[in-house]
Order: sequence, then C-alpha cells, then structure tokens
Amino acid sequence: MTAYWQDDPSDVSLNSICRLAGVSKPSLYREFGSEDGLTLATLDRYAEQVLSDVIAILHTGAGLRATLDAFIDFACDDPRMETGCLFYKMRSGKHRLGPQTRARIDELDAMARGAFETFLQRCRDAGEWPAGRSVQAGARYLSEQVALAITQRASGEDVADVRETLAMALSVFAPA
Repeated sequence: MTAYWQDDPSDVSLNSICRLAGVSKPSLYREFGSEDGLTLATLDRYAEQVLSDVIAILHTGAGLRATLDAFIDFACDDPRMETGCLFYKMRSGKHRLGPQTRARIDELDAMARGAFETFLQRCRDAGEWPAGRSVQAGARYLSEQVALAITQRASGEDVADVRETLAMALSVFAPA
C-alpha cells in the first residue's frame, strides 16, 4: 500500500512490490491472483485505514462550519496526506487498473458521494445549507476541493497556502 501511495500506482512494478515485501512473484500471485487482485486488496486496506476517517468526519454530527474546518485540518495537517490520497490517485488513473479495482473505485466513489450528500442534506434540514442549492453538486464540489488540497499538499505547495485556498473554496458553504 505504501509503495502505491507514495508513487503513482501505475508507476509501481510488481517486481518492486515483491522486493519491498520480500516475496516472490509466484507467492504474490498465489495470494492475490493477479495484479488486479493486489491493487484491489490495497484499495480495500486504504479504505479501511484512511477513507473511513473521511467518512467519520461526515458522521460526527458536528455542524456545517465545524465539519468544514475538520476537512481543512485533515487535508492540511494529517501526516498521511503528505504524499497525497491513494484513492484519488487510483481514481484519476483507473483506466490503467484492472476491472476489479475499477469497479471497487466506482463503489467507493458512490459510497463517499452518498455520505457527502447525506451530510449536506442533514445541514439543509438544520437550516445550515440553503434549500435552493443542489445537495449533489455541493457534495461533488466539497469532495473535489478536499482532493485538490491534498494533491496540492502532496506536490509540495506550502501548507499555509493550501489551507488558505481550501478555506476560501469552502467558504461558499458557510462564510466565516
């Protein structure tokens, strides 16, 4: 998972994975069946360890402003995001991945989008999100702005600049 996370998943060879793990290629194939099986297992582990934290932010029950602040902190301060988000890396390059991994990316994307939509609907019900704004568009926007901030951070941009830019982008939800 670390090898795929630190680099672009398509740039990581099975040979390098085998060297890092200290296993032979036949052992890897016995365990995962194929390279697609390995990337699928990697994505599932990432979802358990990292994406679950993103979903937890949405389910805290905190209000709109507190949740937006939590996303800013996650994108800018979480040390795991220094090299970017493996899910976003896989999603943006999914055409280079196998069919099982592509299907799982679509499932996780739909699940995350649903969680963002549920969050914004809850905010609407609490009077924090205007009735005239699309929950679906807001969910896409929020998710993509967080992804962009993580990508900027991974590319070495100054964290203070990333924080300021993300705060500005998310101000459309709840002006300070």
